[in-house]
Amino acid sequence: MKPKIALIVSAPGTFNAFYLNHIKFLKTLYDVTLIANFAKNEIILPDVKHISLDLDRKPSLIDDFKNLMKLTAIFKEENFDIVHSTTPKAGFVTQIAGFLSGRKIRLHTFTGQIWANKTGIKKDVLKLIDRTIARLSTHLLADSKSQMDFLISENIPVKSKIQVLGEGSISGVNTQKFYPKNTETLRRKLGFVEGDFVFLFIGRLNADKGIKDLLKSFDMVHNQRPRAKLLIVGPDEENLLPMIQENKLFDSAIFYQGFTKSPEDYMTMADIMCLPSYREGFGTVIVEASACGTPTIGSNIYGITDAIDDGKSGYLFQVGNSEDLAYKMIYCIDHPDELKKISSFGLQRIKEKFDADLSSQYLLNYYRSILA
Repeated sequence: MKPKIALIVSAPGTFNAFYLNHIKFLKTLYDVTLIANFAKNEIILPDVKHISLDLDRKPSLIDDFKNLMKLTAIFKEENFDIVHSTTPKAGFVTQIAGFLSGRKIRLHTFTGQIWANKTGIKKDVLKLIDRTIARLSTHLLADSKSQMDFLISENIPVKSKIQVLGEGSISGVNTQKFYPKNTETLRRKLGFVEGDFVFLFIGRLNADKGIKDLLKSFDMVHNQRPRAKLLIVGPDEENLLPMIQENKLFDSAIFYQGFTKSPEDYMTMADIMCLPSYREGFGTVIVEASACGTPTIGSNIYGITDAIDDGKSGYLFQVGNSEDLAYKMIYCIDHPDELKKISSFGLQRIKEKFDADLSSQYLLNYYRSILA
């Protein structure tokens, strides 16, 4: 009989974004069950068991207690050998339920800390949740080495309990989807012409992603290099689009595209990507862009420092420093030959360290080791 593994997240989108390749690998050796809020009857993979549990709601003492009791009962009934959670809410409930149900292997993966830039009581409460997850788990993973070091420095886990698989990244890069290709048609469709240098931001629009800093930096860049363009792609989570549209360069040098199911097309089309984030667990979008042949300028925060090999696969700038970001952006425009070398190095780095199949093999080997 195959060992039984439960993967638990809050929303099914996490499985689609990070776990599809892992699940395909794991189900060859293990009996895999997916637990999430499958309210819309989403099917992640047809030959894998799905259990719906509403872990995606806002904090509610009564509802959270009910879900905790349900999950504890599920763990006892299914008798899982490993319960593996990702995301804070799912991790908190899973690790308590795993402890109460006597699961011998309780694993959680940290993918970034929402409390990292917060202050006051809210930060204390959120840190307490992560510290509880760490205390009740038997094993911990972080998706970057710098994040692991940060967690240890904040006294979240004990050093002996947490590790990083390979060079980091929760899922690696699907190089069948993210690879260099000709996207001149898309550039023309978006109105870019020969000689334009296109900077790209792709991701959720919120304050933590540093959108305000990017706009300020781009204004400086455009004043000195008028052929520079900025394309912003992603869902507007915090109503930041009006601020973007109010910029004097909107619709002439700054453009917005909204959510896309094909980020790889925009990554390949751009000359360089910018990620001025204030917090990231790893920065998956960076290695995806690198696999498309597009380097990234990213802030020098934990997580991003693992995704970018500074000066070799991309460039780091001082987080929150718009002048430094603008300097790096202009440097990229003025050094096309160096940018080509950066692109080539980044492509090779992805193949050697961040390929999705390699990442899944790391996880498979890790499961074997903790089950032994």
